[in-house]
Amino acid sequence: MFALHVNRLALVTVLLLGLATIASGAEQKHGYKGYTRGNALITARELKQLIDSNNPRLVVVAAENEIEYRLGHIPGSRKVDRPEYEAPQETQGGITGNLIDASGFTKLSQRLGISKDSIVVVYDTKYDATRLWWAFYYYGKTDVRVLDGGIKAWKESGYGTELLAPGAASPGTFVAKITYPGLRVDTPEIVTLQNPGKGQLWDNRDTKEYCGEELKKGAYRKGHIPWGSHADWSAFKKTENSAEWISAADAQALLKKLAVDTSKDQYFFCQSGVRSTQALFTFYLLGWSLNKLHNYDSSWIGWSKDQSLPVVSGCNIEPTVAFVK
Repeated sequence: MFALHVNRLALVTVLLLGLATIASGAEQKHGYKGYTRGNALITARELKQLIDSNNPRLVVVAAENEIEYRLGHIPGSRKVDRPEYEAPQETQGGITGNLIDASGFTKLSQRLGISKDSIVVVYDTKYDATRLWWAFYYYGKTDVRVLDGGIKAWKESGYGTELLAPGAASPGTFVAKITYPGLRVDTPEIVTLQNPGKGQLWDNRDTKEYCGEELKKGAYRKGHIPWGSHADWSAFKKTENSAEWISAADAQALLKKLAVDTSKDQYFFCQSGVRSTQALFTFYLLGWSLNKLHNYDSSWIGWSKDQSLPVVSGCNIEPTVAFVK
């Protein structure tokens, strides 16, 4: 009788352990907000805990302009505005916004105090954080997380901010090297997408830009690339906070609505390759391989400058609509 009781107890224990293992596996497969790679995002609470732990490896980067940063930034964070990681204009042939080369990115990273083993957290006010995340990955620094909800989420959590920038950081040792070359593509790769079998091209600009009703500063022509489909960058973010991601379930619904073909490589562009990283990052969160995700760095500025390249206008965005209804 005792042996039977022991066997039953053992069986229950095995079953409980099995359920725990299954639950743990599910948690790993479906992380924060249900994303396969939910750990690429970090919450305000998690960041506060990291800061309070005084981890010497932590580097917090504010992907903001001077005004945004001076209105109150996360304590200890260091500002990096777009001009600081853009290639010199004289090297871009009039196409502004392209990513700085490896040497320049190395100097920037080391000035921020970033080393190979640094834990980097990037945040923003609207949508610049993923551009820096993309740049870090492109150059081989992959221990980088994006603060979900940005500075707004930080403030709404009741955490304090600072107005003055911190002192100079101890120089870091990270050396940038192109590690995922496919993450950055340019005009020749986009031209090949005329063949639909080559991949899908997503225009992540606002609707008015796509339709040819608005021309943002820096671009040369209105309209869109004929074989590009519209997927407004803001569709991947919360309406109430443009720095916060929608859930994985909503993101999957959006990709289904857009008729994303999982067998094809995905290409993204906007005005200058910044907003497009919102979409690319979301695909990454959902588990897509980096080898299948490509950001068109010159984006609309580069395409519209070359008069030999086709441009069309109009608002036919069905079935690839901007938002999930």
